[in-house]
Amino acid sequence: MTDITKNSQTITSLSQAIDYFQETRCKYPERDAEAASLAAIGGTRRKYPVLTMRFQPRSNDKDKCVYEYQLPEVSMPATDEGGLARDVVNLLAPLQMLNPVGKTLSLGDNFPSSLIPSFGIPLNPEAQNSPAFTRSMEDVLSDDPPDPANSGLLSDMHRRIDLIKEYLPDYFKISLPDMQGPYNLAHAIVGEDAFLMPHLHPDRFHRLMERITVFWIEARKNLLNRIGQDRLHLPITTIAECSTNLISSEMYKEFVLPYDIQIAETFGSVNIHTCSGPHIFHVTLENIPNVVMTEAGFVSNTAAGHTPIEEALKAIGDRPVTLRIGQELPEGNEFEFVKKDLDLYDNNPRLLFDYTGMHWWNKDCPRIRDIHRRLDEYWENK
Repeated sequence: MTDITKNSQTITSLSQAIDYFQETRCKYPERDAEAASLAAIGGTRRKYPVLTMRFQPRSNDKDKCVYEYQLPEVSMPATDEGGLARDVVNLLAPLQMLNPVGKTLSLGDNFPSSLIPSFGIPLNPEAQNSPAFTRSMEDVLSDDPPDPANSGLLSDMHRRIDLIKEYLPDYFKISLPDMQGPYNLAHAIVGEDAFLMPHLHPDRFHRLMERITVFWIEARKNLLNRIGQDRLHLPITTIAECSTNLISSEMYKEFVLPYDIQIAETFGSVNIHTCSGPHIFHVTLENIPNVVMTEAGFVSNTAAGHTPIEEALKAIGDRPVTLRIGQELPEGNEFEFVKKDLDLYDNNPRLLFDYTGMHWWNKDCPRIRDIHRRLDEYWENK
């Protein structure tokens, strides 16, 4: 594995930022995020584990995370080119913790609420851009359907796509925003009505879900057309249905599944994000067509428990479905815990690895990198 070293360079132009990104990225093939994803999806074996190890930042953490690798300073004005230069250099930030690096730019702030403003709800920047309020289902249904091309933040996303395609080489890809899934959006838009109205007014709730899904599909089509196949990150449609962990599998099948299926049949190649909830993991895997990626792993403090890795692999069987292992780590036994997952790769190349230490703080950064290096070495020795 290549050592990460400090950097004192200053970037003063977009072309310099591009060159620096390419030179640095090529030095660390063991951190190539796209190569790992494409290999896992294709079922081919890869040379490196390309695993992610992270922790949750805390507002009361007064220590600084000590990095071995410092990003170069970008000394450019706040112009389109200056902004893109910063974005390109910041793509390398995961190297500071030995995590995977990609060559894909997002469409601005890639937060889970990116489609919510299209439904008449502003975002609150003081609350991590979560919806500022919710609306009643009747109010939402009384509106005209939102414009899937220019409503909310979508026109800004289209301008961002044009900017990236104008200024950056073709090898820089563009990822779609975090569009969530129809039920996640319904929950964010109407709040508790998403749990009550299916029982009180099922026909009207289906109208809401249909409106959200039609908008979701058309907005995605517009973004895909604007990006173009040659600049698209990965040809997989992600449906995130975290809020379905708050309802039963029967309720999911009646009020959510038809709309997730509608998306899957429209776009194909689906990645399902279930927050590891076991009942939703199984019902999505068994009922949604074209699932090529799903997730499982231990997550504490969940509403519906978690899907163990062994259970997920048994459910997948010999189907060509990539499993994204996402787990919280046990304190003091992190290396052995991850090592067991890496051993599963012997019999299944369709695995990706992502771990969070909820007990870690900024002062633990050197220790986290040490564990990461030991795991890389373990993989290499095998």
